[in-house]
Amino acid sequence: MTYSPGSTYSGFTLKQVQQLDEIKAEVYLFEHDVLGCPLLAIKNGDNNKTFSVSFNTIPTDSKGVAHILEHSVLMGSKKYPVKDVFGEINKGGLMTFLNAMTGSDITYYPFATRNLKEYFNIMDVYMDVVLNPLLARSTFEQEGWHYHQEGKDSPLQYQGVVYNEMKGAFSDPIRLIFHHIFGGLMPNSTYAHESGGDPQNIPELSYEEFCAFHKTHYHPSNATFFIYGDADLGDELSYLQDNFLSEFPEKGKRAKVLSGDEIQKITYIEDRYSIDSKNTDQKTFLAVASRVSTVLNREENAAFQIISNILYNSDASPLKNTIITSGLCKDFGGFYISTSSFKTMMVTYLVGSDSEKRDEFLNLYKKTLSQMAAEGLATDLILSELNKYEFGVREEGCKAQRGLDLIGKAMPAFKYGTDPYDSLQINELFATIRNRALNENYFEELIKKYLLDNPATVVITLKPDPEKQTRDQASEAARLEAYGKSLDSHSQEKLIARTLELMEDQQRANSVETLALLPQLGLEDLDRNPDFHQVRATDIDGHEFLVSELNTDHISYIDIGFDVSCLPQKYLPWLDLFGSIVTEIGTSKMDYMHFAREVGICTGGFSHNFHCHVKKGGHGDFRPILWFQMKCLPEYQERALQLLSEVFSDLSLQDRVHIQEIVIRDFAWTEHEAQSEGYNLPASLAFAQLSKAGACNEMVSGVTNYRSTKELANNYPKLEEAFLAGLREMADTLFNRNNLTISITANESEVTSFQKHCRGLISALPDMTPPRQEFIIPKLPRHEALITSAEVVYAVQGGKLLPEGEGYKGYFEVLKTYLSRDYLWNTVRQMGGAYGCFIQFSPISGNFAVISYRDPQVRKTYTCYQAMAEVVKNLELPKEVLHQLIIGTYGNFTPHRASAAKGISARNDYLNGITAEFKQQRIEEIISTSVEDMRSYADAFATMQANSNRMIIGNRAKIEADSDLFDQLGEL
Repeated sequence: MTYSPGSTYSGFTLKQVQQLDEIKAEVYLFEHDVLGCPLLAIKNGDNNKTFSVSFNTIPTDSKGVAHILEHSVLMGSKKYPVKDVFGEINKGGLMTFLNAMTGSDITYYPFATRNLKEYFNIMDVYMDVVLNPLLARSTFEQEGWHYHQEGKDSPLQYQGVVYNEMKGAFSDPIRLIFHHIFGGLMPNSTYAHESGGDPQNIPELSYEEFCAFHKTHYHPSNATFFIYGDADLGDELSYLQDNFLSEFPEKGKRAKVLSGDEIQKITYIEDRYSIDSKNTDQKTFLAVASRVSTVLNREENAAFQIISNILYNSDASPLKNTIITSGLCKDFGGFYISTSSFKTMMVTYLVGSDSEKRDEFLNLYKKTLSQMAAEGLATDLILSELNKYEFGVREEGCKAQRGLDLIGKAMPAFKYGTDPYDSLQINELFATIRNRALNENYFEELIKKYLLDNPATVVITLKPDPEKQTRDQASEAARLEAYGKSLDSHSQEKLIARTLELMEDQQRANSVETLALLPQLGLEDLDRNPDFHQVRATDIDGHEFLVSELNTDHISYIDIGFDVSCLPQKYLPWLDLFGSIVTEIGTSKMDYMHFAREVGICTGGFSHNFHCHVKKGGHGDFRPILWFQMKCLPEYQERALQLLSEVFSDLSLQDRVHIQEIVIRDFAWTEHEAQSEGYNLPASLAFAQLSKAGACNEMVSGVTNYRSTKELANNYPKLEEAFLAGLREMADTLFNRNNLTISITANESEVTSFQKHCRGLISALPDMTPPRQEFIIPKLPRHEALITSAEVVYAVQGGKLLPEGEGYKGYFEVLKTYLSRDYLWNTVRQMGGAYGCFIQFSPISGNFAVISYRDPQVRKTYTCYQAMAEVVKNLELPKEVLHQLIIGTYGNFTPHRASAAKGISARNDYLNGITAEFKQQRIEEIISTSVEDMRSYADAFATMQANSNRMIIGNRAKIEADSDLFDQLGEL
């Protein structure tokens, strides 16, 4: 069908249509005749159809109403009065993406699926839940907040999923910096409020305010619709109009952002964040943020994204090197905020500093920027970051979720009144920027204009405070105590009754009849013979070569792996640092700054990761491989491989100062992650007790690594010689041609050229065969707790469920889906108040762990874990529910991936001994699963849980209250 501008289709008038060759799509811009809401359709041959409806949600305080509403509309609607609609459709679909998100001024509801029937099914569900939600008071209490007391002798608490989620979020000092940047640069604006909700303010939100916000903000006139992919455009338009938009006869209002006040001079803000340590030295965060422009200025915004990489991310940055070598901090960085608000901002920050160094930092920051602006940026530095930016643009075209990416680019245009077609294109604009940057001192002029001569600047000092958490807890306790004292005996009984009523409702499952209201796929909709991509295993001059010939738009994704089993075990805790140093430090011919420029010019990135490849049927045998990954365009492939050859054959460890800087920087971020998230640490401890591979992973990236890096960073002068000698031994041992595995994901032409050019890399490596070292599992406490300053906990329980994978069938995958998306979702998340709970399981080793996320509970969560054996033993599921679990499991087993990710997955499958035939057998078992098959794992769960281990990280008070669950409580 041909669509003509000015014509009307199903209530939408076509305003504009353009064929955008840059994104290989035809793009249609419609406006609804009655409601005035825009709809952007990006049409191409991608079968991963994507839909999103967004609403301008403008907060006027920090009570979190937009965020709580985002959670709550998904809990049931008039057409679908199903408890937890989101959870139910998430259990049983083929979606490649399903979520809802709240931004500072917008809430949007996107999903993607390759199945046309499911596409319209979920479109129907999403539209009904946003426009016609039930918004029961119990939903507000569960998802937002409520007073919670289970008995007269039980403590009175605040509970709620969003409340606990934001307690976890506010444990991260970076989050506080963002909060103060927006409030400081745009006082009295929409962005001065915390749209996600400040835990201090969330309990001030009333149910009536919550309902009123939906009525004000969720009218379709305040919405923007996005559709992407290969579905029929006419069908999409008519579906929206006939089923939903025609029900609204009158146009509503479109919510407007409050721009706030313009600041005319530098503003200084000081705040504190919690730490669980008396030592506050070098733990202050310093930040300076300047308002740059608005989203209307596309050229300057794109230019500043490149400038931010020059200033903050490149190791060749004069600003970065000056700040780091000054000794003012452990790490330095920054970023450009280009689409989070109408006004754009440049942010510079220091990690691991001291408050008294603020003015010295500001003076050095301005002095160095002034020198850069006056003397000019090095041409090869500019070129490297231009090339890196251009590479990123090209790589975007290969993303698995291309629809979501394009929708994200277009969304700000509708929020702030710019041209959505411009937002989807960059090539012409980038060519202008490249020319101006290389020939007109363009970047230098922008630095001077916006970062030096700019009074609209805020400076933030965020100090560590060992007493803050105690004060905050006392303040919360006082508020709760005051409320409790305000209740007479009858009111307290009502509160307890309401708490128990809510808990009972949370345990009540949807009936088969209610679930039948949801549109669903059937088993007949599943492809019983899906395609499983496999690598082609061959060799180059006798060295293992794994090839994935896939369409990558001619980008080569190169993996060079070195088997770590030749290293003495004592070096494993340093392996991640070694990888960082190798990818940054340079060679005898190139110092780290020259090396960084060369990496930027000829590659899209150079990185490392570690993976233990456990062989199926190998009785615990594993190959620990340190992978070095580089990606490049065809015209740079030979140069990129020459760079790799020089790194592996001529690694320089002479720059002691920069090596120390890398150590201190890496630990600063490791420490930050452990304090703010950190669930990987207890998870790694759990798996370390179950297998040699788990213990090896723990030493490389778990608590052992954390403590080793901490000791090294804190005592570097004393340990420097031993560390440098260790690095040299690691390089000399690892980098040899007989220790090598090579992998590539690329188009056929690039694979062919790689085989030719790669021989130089192989020949540059020494020809030696170091002996394999014996790995010994260290003794660890069975039940261990790690204390941090977080407001929440991350609770882990792990054990050997199916030793060596014995008894693993596709049936278990269906059971895993039930446990994670039903049982744990209902008990740990909805009843317990955690933000989430998930399972990690290896079908090869059979090792199993369950992990809670931003959890307010300790004992209750472990009680839920311990009940799993009985839950499995007594499992009863209606046929309809079972079928949805099977469909959801099938979707997990056949994920939608970009070519690069497909290549890595296939590489790992090959090294782990997982074949397409193995996967096909699992598919057949998944589809044929019965409840009896699922119950057959009850004994395995009972045995595992009797011998399982408990690991936890997080809030001191919560963990100490249930300290009897652990053999050892300690700090990191």
